[in-house]
Order: sequence, then structure tokens, then C-alpha cells
Amino acid sequence: MNYFVKRGSQEFGPYTLALLQQYVSQGNISPQDLARSEGMTEWMPVSNIVGNVVAVPAATYGSPVSRAYNNDPLPPNMHWAVLVLLSIVTFSIFWYIWLFVQATWVRKVRPQSRAILYLIGWVAMIVLAVAFGKSGFSVLFNLGSFVLSLCAIFGMRSDIEEYYSTVNPVGLHLSGVMTFFFSAAYFQYHFREIREVAENQRSRVAAV
Repeated sequence: MNYFVKRGSQEFGPYTLALLQQYVSQGNISPQDLARSEGMTEWMPVSNIVGNVVAVPAATYGSPVSRAYNNDPLPPNMHWAVLVLLSIVTFSIFWYIWLFVQATWVRKVRPQSRAILYLIGWVAMIVLAVAFGKSGFSVLFNLGSFVLSLCAIFGMRSDIEEYYSTVNPVGLHLSGVMTFFFSAAYFQYHFREIREVAENQRSRVAAV
């Protein structure tokens, strides 16, 4: 059976019981956080589910980005609605610029990420498609740009999920459908929430 964890307005998971117990013992999840199984409708304290698990002191309980108060760079800071508005005003130009910003951050936390290379290739393909006009080569370059754009956004999705499953284990799962249709805005929706929680965590740690 898998479980979901709720902290404030954010929901994380699913986690297996063993993983949930592990995160409580590591301080990534507090026994006072709320949780429910996939078959439950009501939330209850995590402690009611995991039982007696020896946890770290409360002052070190991790937020959804449990190591964010260390040296890990914070995600890009912008509300997803502002991103959408600026993209509309600039005829999608800002949207693609922001994808580069996001890919740059992903590369910082996941050095093996190739998303930014795919984005560069995507731009190069668009330039070539325009340069060749209406020729058959232009069609091939347009197809290549589409493929590279998919490689970029789904590569970022994979990198983000990997980062938040290992370095900052919160069990973040990104929908493939939402990634395909909303990419930058969808990523930014999660980045914004994670950044806010991380900044609050850093403030609490600094005050200790």
C-alpha cells in the first residue's frame, strides 16, 4: 500500500510504508505531518501510520526540500501565472527563454542533465528551418526541432524527479501529460512552491 503526505497546501508521494518510515527516521517527514493511504479520504498524523519510529530532533525536520538550507541552489523564482502572462505578451518568446533558465538550474543540481543541450539543438534546428525556407530540408529541420524540444522537456522532467527522489527525497512525480502541454509553467508551479518552503526552512535554521 502506498501513502501520500500533506504539509500545508502541498501534497507529496506516493511512498511505500517502508519509505515513509525511513523519511520519518531521517527527519525528511515529521510525525506531525498528515498522511493518507491511496484508499483513504481522511488525513491523519503520520505517526498514526508509521508507529514508533525514532526520529531526529524536531528542529531539523526537513521541508519538502530537506537540504535546501545547505548549499543547494534554489529553483528559479517566478509565479507560473506571471510566466504565462509574459509569454503571451512576448508571443511565446519569454516561455522559451524561461525554459533555458529552468534547464540551467537543473544542470546545476543534476550535472549530467542534457536538457540545455537539447534546447540549444532545438534553437539551431529552428534557425536552419527558417534559413531553408519552404524546401524539403526545412520540413526535416522543423521535425528535428520538435523532437529535440520533447527531449529537452522530458529530460528535465526526469532530472527533476531524480533530484527530488535522491538529493531532496520528497517523492515528487510530474505528470507526462502536463509536462507535454504546459512544460515551463508546470515546472514553475512546482518550483515556486518548493522555493517558498525552502526559504522558510532556511529562515528557521538561521534563527536556531
